[in-house]
Amino acid sequence: PFWLKPFSFKTLLAVFDLVAMKKRSKLAHGSPCSSVQRQAKKARGEDPVELFWHYADQVEKKHNKRNVEDPIVAKYAFPPADLRGEMNVKFNQQILTKIAGGDKTWQMILIGTFQAPDNPWCFLETLPPFLKGVKAQQAGAKSLAKKHFDDIGRVLQARYVRGIPAADLKSGKRKGTVQGYGDVGLYSGEHQTAILPGMTHPQGLRWKLEHWPYWLEHAVVPLLDSWPKPTDAARIDTMLKEKRFAKLLPQGTETKIVPHAGARAVRIVDLFGGNAAYARSVISQALLFQELLKPSDKGQRRLRNKYGWGVGPFTVRGLWMECSKFPTLTKSFPQFDTATFCPGFVGALGGIQACNLEASTGVSLTALKGGNVNWSKWDVQVRFGAWMYALQVAKPSARMHCTELEATLCFFLRYARMRSSDPKSQQYQAAARAIGANLDSRVVAALYGKHHIAEAKAIIARA
Repeated sequence: PFWLKPFSFKTLLAVFDLVAMKKRSKLAHGSPCSSVQRQAKKARGEDPVELFWHYADQVEKKHNKRNVEDPIVAKYAFPPADLRGEMNVKFNQQILTKIAGGDKTWQMILIGTFQAPDNPWCFLETLPPFLKGVKAQQAGAKSLAKKHFDDIGRVLQARYVRGIPAADLKSGKRKGTVQGYGDVGLYSGEHQTAILPGMTHPQGLRWKLEHWPYWLEHAVVPLLDSWPKPTDAARIDTMLKEKRFAKLLPQGTETKIVPHAGARAVRIVDLFGGNAAYARSVISQALLFQELLKPSDKGQRRLRNKYGWGVGPFTVRGLWMECSKFPTLTKSFPQFDTATFCPGFVGALGGIQACNLEASTGVSLTALKGGNVNWSKWDVQVRFGAWMYALQVAKPSARMHCTELEATLCFFLRYARMRSSDPKSQQYQAAARAIGANLDSRVVAALYGKHHIAEAKAIIARA
């Protein structure tokens, strides 16, 4: 042991290193990420942030059909780091947005309601009756709208039981397929919006497809229209002085928060390297996220409560995802800034811990040791944003938006576990199953047929 050797300067440094490591471990202990930290093995001898950037580089090479050196990335269905090539985002940007044309209300209805199943095959199969139903709702034709949404219910029920032997359904051995792809299942393998009490999976999803469009058109779009652009410093500063926000942020970007349990309060701007413009944008985005989920306006809150059941942090996060580096949507909704912000959620925490960001930044999701994380709150999202900023600073040449970083982190933990464990181990196999094999390219390509756009646009144009 080094402490038995002659005392030297190197020995002193080693002692200081041990003390620093102990402090960092205390920082993470009892935090919302600590359970994941205990589970996640870091690849031995590799800097975790450098490993993250290696992973991001490899998945980009794979999806750009360049040579991939990493065998794990080559074999499994890791999504691209550039979200414009990710299957769901690509479907929203290349199909749904083109269906909506230049109509931003239809853009929001389509990209927002898509978040309910988060499954392009499911949404595409329901699209004709969905469009007809929304048009009937907008025209005030309630009975006609009900007819079309009943058609959606039948489509969802068919997808739910498709491919399951009749004997299994009759005996109760199987009820249906909740998560799937292609012509089977309702939700994606990664996501499922809230289950509505007293409803089956098809019934609950049918309810969301029927009601969310009204919330999106009459609450979300007006809220966005009232919100300042992230680059409009004067309007943001004025907004922060309004009664609803003044108590939360009395000094704007200079407002102090406690970064982690036991720490001294620091200015929010200092979490972002003193960059006031960046910090101001993050604050405005975090407040917008909070307002979408828990509106301070009574009228919007009533619409959210009546028509927005099942909407949560993950689904609202999807609005930022669909806007990522996509001028068509950022022109319609300039209030979204994906370069400086992406709503964080539990899916990325494993990747955050695998990168050791909580310890290296000194920022936790709550100021209380072992405190519960409320993802809907603005300050939780600002703290999460500090982690995204740290990754951007580590490799500014990558020019990755926060949306891309958050999505990449969601899968990075599985890659890190696979890289640091034996392929025959249970840990490796569990991570591999969570990723899945590469999807059938023909099934994926069918999503992007131009005829989908023409057929849907004809429905919207029809009187």
